[in-house]
Amino acid sequence: MTRDAAATGTFCLRGVRVFDAPQGAMLTGLRDVVVREGRIAAIAPAGMKVSGAAEIDGAGAALLPGLVDLHVHLGADSGPPWRLAMPHPQRNLEAFLYAGVTTVLDLGNLTPDVFRLREAVARGDVLGPRVFAAGPMFTTPGGHPVALLRLALPWWLRWYVIPRFAREVATPQEARTQVGELARAHPDVLKIAVDRVPFEAPRLTPEVIAALAASAHEQGFRCVAHVGRSVDVIDAVSGGVDALAHIVYLEEMSDAAVEAVAAKHVPVIATISVFDSQERFLLERPPPYLDIEREVTAPEVLDALRTVPPSFDRKPVEPVLRAMIVGHETRRRNVAKLRRAGVVVLAGSDSPNFGHCPGASLHLELRDLVEAGMTPGEALRAATYESARFLSGPGADFGEISLGKRADLLLVDGDPVADVAALDHPRAVFLGGMPLRRHPLTEGD
Repeated sequence: MTRDAAATGTFCLRGVRVFDAPQGAMLTGLRDVVVREGRIAAIAPAGMKVSGAAEIDGAGAALLPGLVDLHVHLGADSGPPWRLAMPHPQRNLEAFLYAGVTTVLDLGNLTPDVFRLREAVARGDVLGPRVFAAGPMFTTPGGHPVALLRLALPWWLRWYVIPRFAREVATPQEARTQVGELARAHPDVLKIAVDRVPFEAPRLTPEVIAALAASAHEQGFRCVAHVGRSVDVIDAVSGGVDALAHIVYLEEMSDAAVEAVAAKHVPVIATISVFDSQERFLLERPPPYLDIEREVTAPEVLDALRTVPPSFDRKPVEPVLRAMIVGHETRRRNVAKLRRAGVVVLAGSDSPNFGHCPGASLHLELRDLVEAGMTPGEALRAATYESARFLSGPGADFGEISLGKRADLLLVDGDPVADVAALDHPRAVFLGGMPLRRHPLTEGD
């Protein structure tokens, strides 16, 4: 992925069908969209007179706002734990752009590395989607993700990764102190882990959850909680968190948990697809990878994912993976229950992750949201307008195609409101009004 060096950020895109993100529908008829200096300057029926702007023939394609992924880990890798590889954050950023994802929220990463990456992207030193970041995940001593990292990483990496990826707090006072220290790095949100992974791992107490959320609010940022079960949801929402990262994925969500989320108007970043992707390792006939997954993932990674070597001890993680297979339809029912209760469901992929490819995975997530009962238009609204408002409030300057907004744009053939799979083959991606030169990442620069 590269910027078009000859582009100026000013052009007229002729004859496109425009997605109305606030309404989750396509506008009728063809439109011309004028972009000046990276912002949308005009939208009118096709044929408008424009001067001083290069013209691009949209040929009746669908124009959407760039997609927003509210759950990523830029320092992670799609490969399996039996294939140890160094992370490539810049390659991950390019993969997101290739798939039309122009804004991401990193919900757990090495600190301060992720904040340096966020600023490098903002300055234009590194090509990537706009980055919002939480920094480390807060957990109880030995809780998730610490327990999982101890299983997945060799001893000579644990000492470096764990203290930079996670903050372990045992008491409310420790929580307040650690959040105060992190605030100096200006995180966009605070991420806490309430789930148990593996099942025997310890878990944050309600008192510490409440202290973390309150401390985040005192410092001026919101708190997002990783949950897995209904009890996690109830404790997190009662503790004052502002959003949930993950649907309840291990059981049918209790009525009490649904009522708690709805009463506090807490949005949920569902991430159905990350659990689906991990099912494949125990399935006899796993679904094939999509073209767009293969286009952003190195062939050697896909090869490693296809076979679990006999030397890999999968006993610690197999119960979790089995539970994901059993819960396949339950996750979809849980999304439907939340939506019936009026809860806002947001779009996030939790990628890169074990078998889950950056950028392409958000396309899978949108399919899964449709399977859970959303219309394609509603799923696209979740991945654009709603997610932008979550990150930047009602005045967000991205997430919709309207006057004055950033020209983060995705042009695709077909009708994504009829079938979200139309997103899989973008014709063009624009970042801040600049067209990007796209090619499969497996082809090199």
